[in-house]
Amino acid sequence: MEAIFTPNEAAAFVYLSPKRVYKEIEYQVIQPVSDLPRLSFAALVYLRALKEINFEFSVPYRTALYQLLVKAIEESASTVEFANFFVLKLNSINQELSELISQFNEWKGSLVTDPKTMGGQTVFPNSRLSVHHIGQIIDRGESIQVIQEDYPYLSKLDLKFAPLYTKAYPVMGRTKQ
Repeated sequence: MEAIFTPNEAAAFVYLSPKRVYKEIEYQVIQPVSDLPRLSFAALVYLRALKEINFEFSVPYRTALYQLLVKAIEESASTVEFANFFVLKLNSINQELSELISQFNEWKGSLVTDPKTMGGQTVFPNSRLSVHHIGQIIDRGESIQVIQEDYPYLSKLDLKFAPLYTKAYPVMGRTKQ
């Protein structure tokens, strides 16, 4: 899968803060695909591994790990060994991310953005309920059961992906007019 992701999308897909993703770009650990910055699928794999490891390496070690991952993904390797004690199973990370991104994109395709509905905010199909509203409610810690009671027409995928959507596409400035 060779897709290009914004830093916010990458952060959402790998469950890291955008600040951490931008830090990796700023320290030149991750090499953006373009000037905008946009990140490759290999960068997502690296960021997901970083999240799972939950251990802080120095910048030179993180850079070396990223370069090893890029090379391994290009060569379709199934594992990457780093520093004699650390082995990453790339197939499982690749599969997990690929499935998540594929399901998310399919779900996102069903959303509605219409300037005449809710000022152009993205809403769930056949409703005036903002995806950002539900994502923010979930992020604040409201239970899924309570949300399902209030909005019984939302699917499990809606409740799974609304917080990801909210993080991947944050609202900036005024709503569209």
